[in-house]
Amino acid sequence: MKPITRLLPHQVVGVLLLLVVGQMAWAEATTPLSSVRVMTLGASEVSESRRFVGRVDAISSVDLAFQVGGKIQELSLQQGVKVAEGELLAALDPVDYQLAVERAEIEVARAQRDKDRKLSLYERNSIPRAALDEAQDQLRLAEVALSAAQRDLDHTRMQAPFDALVSRRLQEKYALIQAGTPVVRVQDVTELRVHISVPEDLIHRITRPDDFQAWLKLSGREPLELEYREHVTEPDPVVQTYEVTLGRDQLPDLALLPGRTVTVVVEARQTQQQQLEIPVGALNGSSDGHFFVWIYNPETRKVNARPVEVGPLQGNRVKLLAGVEPGEQLVTAGGQRLHEGMKVKPFEHF
Repeated sequence: MKPITRLLPHQVVGVLLLLVVGQMAWAEATTPLSSVRVMTLGASEVSESRRFVGRVDAISSVDLAFQVGGKIQELSLQQGVKVAEGELLAALDPVDYQLAVERAEIEVARAQRDKDRKLSLYERNSIPRAALDEAQDQLRLAEVALSAAQRDLDHTRMQAPFDALVSRRLQEKYALIQAGTPVVRVQDVTELRVHISVPEDLIHRITRPDDFQAWLKLSGREPLELEYREHVTEPDPVVQTYEVTLGRDQLPDLALLPGRTVTVVVEARQTQQQQLEIPVGALNGSSDGHFFVWIYNPETRKVNARPVEVGPLQGNRVKLLAGVEPGEQLVTAGGQRLHEGMKVKPFEHF
C-alpha cells in the first residue's frame, strides 16, 4: 500500500488560489461582453457658400506717353483691338529730332579732329598735357550729346510694351503734345482677373487653397474655377471689406472685357478641432455635477471615463469643447451599465 502524501499548509493555500483564479478567468472568458454603440470622433468641418459681385479687370492698365514733345504724325490704332508686344502704336513728327542727331554727329566729328590735332602737337611737345585733356573732354561731351539726340529720336516712336488690349485712344492725330501727355491706354489681359470684396471674417482663409475655392458663374456654361492671386491688406474705410483678386487663364471663346460685372461663388471651409458634436445620450453626469463620457480603447476593448467640458445644447446634440480629441472612439449608447475598465463589445448591427 502506497503512503498518502500530505500537503503542507502553504501548499494548500497555493492550490486554492490557483483554483479561484482559474474559475475567475473561466467566468470572464465565458461571460458575454456587454454591447455598446460607439462613434469615432472627427473634426467638424464648417463649410459655407457665398455669392459675391465681382468686377473683371486687367492684370495692369497703363497710360502710355511720349518722353519727348511734338506733333502726332501716326495714330491709326483702333480701340478695342489687341496688339502684339513691340507693335507700333503711335509716332511723332521726327524731323526736328533727326536734325538734332545730325548736328550732334557734326559736333562729334569736329571734336574728333580737334583731339587728333592736339594729340599730334602734344607728341611733338608743342602744347601742354592740359590742352590735350581739354580736347578729349570735348570729344566725350560731343559723344554724350549725340547719344542723347539719338535717344530722343527713338522716343518719337511708341511701341506696345506687352501683348495688350487697346482700351482707349486719349489723343488724336496731328495734335501737338508735350512730353508725358498720355496718348493711349493699354491693358494686359493675358489672364482673366476678377476683384471681389470679402468681409473680414473670411479674409484669413483666402490664402489657403484647402479652405477657399471660388468659381465664376456665367450664363450658359459650366462654372470656371478661379485661383487666388493677391489681396489688399487695408480694409475699405466704409464697409470694412478687403479687395481680393482672383484669376485664371484666358479662354479663347470667352470675351470678358475689363469692367464687366460677374457673379463669383466662394466656398469657404473651416476645420474646428475643439468643437466636436456628440449625441446627448453619450453624455453622463457625475455625482459632483460634472459631465463625463466613456472612451473605448479598441486595443484593450475596455472603457474609461473621461471628464469633458460641454458647450451649448443644439437639438439632440451637444458640443464638446475640451477633454477629447478627434479620432478617439466614444460610447454613445449603453453607458449607464458601464464601469471603469470594463470590457465591452462595439455594437455592429441589429
